[in-house]
Amino acid sequence: MENTVKPASGLKKRDDPVYSGDPDFKALLGSFEQHKAYAALVASAMAEIPEFSKKEISLENCGTYLELDGDGILVASNLCRERLCPLCQWRRSLRVYGQTQKILDRLEPDGYAYLHLVLTIPNCKAADLYEQIGFLFRRSSALFSDRLYPKGDQLARHCHFKRAFRGVLRALEVTYNRERDDYHPHLHCLVAVRPSYFTGRDYVSRDLMRLLWTGYAAPLYDLDRLTLFQVYMARIREGERNNAVAEVAKYAVKPFHMELDLDGYRRVLPVLHRALRGRRLLQLYGCIAQAARELRIDLNNDEEAALTGGATRKFYFAYGHYHEVKDDEKEEPENRKTGPAPRGEALGPVLAEP
Repeated sequence: MENTVKPASGLKKRDDPVYSGDPDFKALLGSFEQHKAYAALVASAMAEIPEFSKKEISLENCGTYLELDGDGILVASNLCRERLCPLCQWRRSLRVYGQTQKILDRLEPDGYAYLHLVLTIPNCKAADLYEQIGFLFRRSSALFSDRLYPKGDQLARHCHFKRAFRGVLRALEVTYNRERDDYHPHLHCLVAVRPSYFTGRDYVSRDLMRLLWTGYAAPLYDLDRLTLFQVYMARIREGERNNAVAEVAKYAVKPFHMELDLDGYRRVLPVLHRALRGRRLLQLYGCIAQAARELRIDLNNDEEAALTGGATRKFYFAYGHYHEVKDDEKEEPENRKTGPAPRGEALGPVLAEP
């Protein structure tokens, strides 16, 4: 048995099968197939972890049924929605990207400018990851409110910038360094500011933001007082919005990019699962949260789009590819809305292997 679980070479360059219908569906289904292959790789690693036996089956059967409307929007599926599933993570990132663009379009008449802010803390070991993510969340919530420093604190007088921070979209990302065997949790933030922020008295430099973000927490990490946490802060200029939104909307974790052996996955996957379980990976503040409420958008909701009443097309996964099935050929499977079928149960029509 191969002892290394990593993305197969050439996945991005492989020839797509010939699909009937619109050429755009060919590219879309090709992306589904690529991430379905990643999910299978992670599932093979989960098979070696006793506590993930049920999750392994979920990932194996994830996305074996897709129903798309005429615009290629997913309206029904049997996606497993496991947090560590590459296919579900990819779908979630696309959905968050589109919904965030709608929120920013809603705010456009207000004339906000935007910052891309990345807040970090030092890398940590597996045993500390859950606690460190909690620290990140608590401290960032305080940073975007009036609770970071009490009024009498010497750093409080530098927190005037919060008057200009009108809204924030905060997203968690966790990366893993296999050479040091440690984890790097950090936050990507999309910040709406008043246009006067860059020239007015509320402007704060990157160095000052590092000082405010680190504050008195450095000794907790055995850092000297001159060592500050890393902060990235940049103005999002015209034409850069799409890239900034994509950065915030990307996956929280990328287990299929770690290229670990099975022993490595046995260590890493349970750690990530315990650290992320039950957490809201996306959080909204201020005007961004208000716009989301007005649009009835919940970035943490993984449900598919509502049916519009138009015609849909159904696809089943078999032999490494998606195959379209007409309504008169096969009724949709019972597990379409109830989740993945048990191991060994037929999913979709029986197709002759080419």
